[in-house]
Amino acid sequence: MKISIISASHRTNSQSKKISDFLYNNLIKIKSDLDMYELDLAEKPLPLWSPDKKNGKGVWGETWNSISDNLIKSDGFILVVPEYGGMATPAVKNIFLLCGNGEFAHKPGLIVSVSSGSGGAYPIGELRSSSYKNTHIMWIPENIIIRNVQEFNPGSHGKNIPNWLDDRIDYVLNLLLAYASNMKPLRTIINRKDFGNGM
Repeated sequence: MKISIISASHRTNSQSKKISDFLYNNLIKIKSDLDMYELDLAEKPLPLWSPDKKNGKGVWGETWNSISDNLIKSDGFILVVPEYGGMATPAVKNIFLLCGNGEFAHKPGLIVSVSSGSGGAYPIGELRSSSYKNTHIMWIPENIIIRNVQEFNPGSHGKNIPNWLDDRIDYVLNLLLAYASNMKPLRTIINRKDFGNGM
């Protein structure tokens, strides 16, 4: 089983990347034989979607094909999304526009929202309402919000992060793996040729 973690911050060495690395390591502890793929959209920034993508030139050649292939082979996804001005980042919105080849289709996704303060809820609502139509990603009903993220230090969090968050993260990661495993048979009946986009 393969899980992809996408860090959707525009900043290099971001808190989102730190959380992505933490989730990566936790998943390996839970299931050591997982095939993992990490995509940091700050380290590999992608141009905004345009019709030029169809030409397969430049970044839309080998770079994009490698990303797309890893996502197609994935059975589940974690999107680590910081809150920018009360919104999901442009980078995460863009990746959903770029993935038009069924990369996310009928696979479970977990939203992990990151905030430097007490926010973090808005990206979850935004992604749940607008990212699934043509991608057909199946957001699981659980999500994680990590507020005051600079204080995030599992086992010894700062005073603004409750210690129960560690147990909740493990619980939700186990749920994601269960969804990923159990949804595999569903994809054998998917007809993307005739019904590739939502209504």
